[in-house]
Amino acid sequence: MSDTALKGPSRGRLFKLFTDIGPYFRKLQSDEGTFFFDCLEICVDDKEEPENRTFLGWWLLVTRTGNTFQYKRYNGLYDIQGNWVEATINKKQMQQLDQSFTHFTDKLSVLIDNEIGCKLTAA
Repeated sequence: MSDTALKGPSRGRLFKLFTDIGPYFRKLQSDEGTFFFDCLEICVDDKEEPENRTFLGWWLLVTRTGNTFQYKRYNGLYDIQGNWVEATINKKQMQQLDQSFTHFTDKLSVLIDNEIGCKLTAA
């Protein structure tokens, strides 16, 4: 990879840009070239106390390679311990997850294109 391919916003600037688009970015699970996003979309057990609730949602790993940001999406359950576990999701719930995912990736794609000058693509 050439030096020009790696030029662009610093790690701190990228973290700031990603934080500004909403509650999806997880700074502590990200590093210089891999960025972690997630969405707790559907509360599975809303009658439980908040600290005992689990959620269905998606998580996304975005990897920067030169002038491209590639993402890989996962769907599953966010458990009480704060871990994502891949899980089967019914059709209606999947439609809701897909909507929130599309809304988020549209925003992320515009940000990456306009602010960073790169492209977001599926891995």
